[in-house]
Amino acid sequence: MEKIKFLKKSDIPFKDEGNGLQRGEMLPGSMEGVSTYRCILKAGSKIHPEKESQRLHVFFFISGTGRIVTPKKTFEITERCVFCPRMDEQDYTFEADTELVYLQLVQTLSEKDKANFEKYHIVLPWFNTLSNWHIYVEGFRDEALRTYSVLPQYYVSRMSLGEVVGPGEARLEPHSHPELYQWFCALPGTDPFHFRADDEEVEVNEGDWICIPNNAEHIVLTDPEKHIDYIWFEMVVPGMECCPFYDFQ
Repeated sequence: MEKIKFLKKSDIPFKDEGNGLQRGEMLPGSMEGVSTYRCILKAGSKIHPEKESQRLHVFFFISGTGRIVTPKKTFEITERCVFCPRMDEQDYTFEADTELVYLQLVQTLSEKDKANFEKYHIVLPWFNTLSNWHIYVEGFRDEALRTYSVLPQYYVSRMSLGEVVGPGEARLEPHSHPELYQWFCALPGTDPFHFRADDEEVEVNEGDWICIPNNAEHIVLTDPEKHIDYIWFEMVVPGMECCPFYDFQ
């Protein structure tokens, strides 16, 4: 396939990172400067990620309970949540009470990204939970499908996140995004669905991972009696940013 890059959950190449952490990189090379991982932290384990200044990280916690400990505040993980640290300045620890399953989404910063990040970003660390996500409306999507903004665009450079939940009979229309690469992950509780991009199509089950390039016309398809639940991760193509605070020179 040319448009759809697809990785089944069962084919994720997990590696033992030590301290109870299993981590597998998913679809490396899909977009320059972007790396995506699925991680599993064993119950009773804790990890202390190293500081770094060249990359930004977003962590989306899918399941499990525990906490994120920073020097000034502790964030409890009791439901789906997103955490965005300031990796170059702050220490933090992940502690798993039960097995924690999460996505690690990484952007390598260009010099332009660094300059724009200093012009505008949410105060970090930033933690947001399912209970506080807001619902928004898109014209190509039936309102019966709840579309949640998890990480709004430009809060953390060119990255953004959202979740779509709802019944299979809800109306969807094919659409495309000229400025965005997109990744999709089927979440626990979803029924299988089909993902189509241009003339390519794959069946997606819980935990599977998809990437499509910008300008690919795409749609999620499923049976009316089914239930869908998936997260999308987006990255703006360099040079196509539309944040009013950014430098476009």
